[in-house]
Amino acid sequence: MSNAIYDERLELLRTISIDVLGIDRIEQTGKLTKDLHIIHIEDLVHALEAAYDAGLIVGYRTARGGNADTRSADEVFFP
Repeated sequence: MSNAIYDERLELLRTISIDVLGIDRIEQTGKLTKDLHIIHIEDLVHALEAAYDAGLIVGYRTARGGNADTRSADEVFFP
């Protein structure tokens, strides 16, 4: 996996964590007070749905051989 693809995936996960869960950092800091978060199960479900939908869209675009959808990730997952 190239670094560019990994970075894009990480950025999408970061966007989901910020917009859905209110968690602004997904990197470990080594401090429990910053690394552990209590979230509502409903928010977890929404975050998992957004990640699943992202996978579906990437799969669709890959199968089609390109990126016909010009919307940004934010427009797709957070209309």
